[in-house]
Amino acid sequence: MRNGVNVGIILLGAAALAFLPAGSEVGAVAGRTLSLGFILIIALGFSFAYRRFGSDFERLPGGFRALGLAAVGVLVLTCTGWSRLLAGPGGLLAALLLVGACGAALFVVWQRYRAVT
Repeated sequence: MRNGVNVGIILLGAAALAFLPAGSEVGAVAGRTLSLGFILIIALGFSFAYRRFGSDFERLPGGFRALGLAAVGVLVLTCTGWSRLLAGPGGLLAALLLVGACGAALFVVWQRYRAVT
């Protein structure tokens, strides 16, 4: 019964966005609000991780620290400009390559971190 109520609430919200005047604008605002919420959660997660592992991170050689911070920066910029990246030709490929390169760089830094600690 509870699942039916949850599905009904979602369907009611979707119908309101689809059929009410200015529903698309409300949907756009809701989407932007959710995106900002996710970005805030990711930023807080990185902040807490740096507080917890900051001294360990400082023990890494300078090149690995720079690589890790650059990867996080490129990842944030890629997430920020995702819609513009997808608008251009080959944008999806470029966005996926950037995210993959950042993931590989963070993996290398994590491996070095495990070797140092």
